Amino acid sequence: MSTENDVARSLRSWLRENRHEDANRILDLVLDQLPATPQRRAGWLARRSPIMNNTMRIAIAATVVLVVAFVGYQVISGPSVGDQSPSPSASTAPSAAQSAAPSELPFGADQPLGPGTYTLGGFPVGITFEVPAGWVSCSSGPTEQGACKDSTDTEPGSGVVFLIVGNVVADPCTTTELDPPVGPSVEDLVTAISNLEGFEVTLATDLTVDGFSGMQFTVTAPEDAECSLSSWTTDTGANGVGPGEINVMRILDVDGVRVVISGAYQPATSEEQLAAIQQIIESVHIEP
Repeated sequence: MSTENDVARSLRSWLRENRHEDANRILDLVLDQLPATPQRRAGWLARRSPIMNNTMRIAIAATVVLVVAFVGYQVISGPSVGDQSPSPSASTAPSAAQSAAPSELPFGADQPLGPGTYTLGGFPVGITFEVPAGWVSCSSGPTEQGACKDSTDTEPGSGVVFLIVGNVVADPCTTTELDPPVGPSVEDLVTAISNLEGFEVTLATDLTVDGFSGMQFTVTAPEDAECSLSSWTTDTGANGVGPGEINVMRILDVDGVRVVISGAYQPATSEEQLAAIQQIIESVHIEP
């Protein structure tokens, strides 16, 4: 067997013991470039001079030295600059903005709200929404929560409220509820609100929010009412309505829970404020 094969076998054994697969691959490449000595001697090989054999041995020995030196450098220096695999410190942990949980909307009136994402605590359906700067909480209980424009603002009387509505009033000038009460479906409540005496109501249209179906319409209270107006009722009482107040209503069926989203504003509300109300309504996400 030739000197080349003896040296290669010894080097490969050392590489296997040390598990330097990359260097082993380099050795293969180097040996492929050298003239190999066949196991069965050919006739022309018998005529090669001793000087040529010694030269080949020297070349192979030099190759082995280079490979060993390369392996040693790799072990000492570690991965090369070209290694683009991420290090443990280059984590894919979410940023602070991605991991920040929504704030729970506080109960009570005129509780200041910073701009950001809010959720409804105690509400029977999981709801999150975005609130711009300059708004306050206007929640009266778990089933009637919302964000309103600060009453000290030049445009008070605007808000977005999330409700579980059980009934409507029989007469808008009283707080007496309809008897028998409104049925459980979205259509039942749309019909009952549309029949409130003196209120103007647009045609209800179908809509879907996060896969939950419902209806949307606009309700406008009379401007010249001679009484304090009421509309629908929750478990905290009847909802009061100002003269000419406009409510954009979204009523949704969320796995059997009838959820009302109402964006309220006044006839003189600016386009900028209307855009803010619409922005809050469109930012709503629902999880049952």
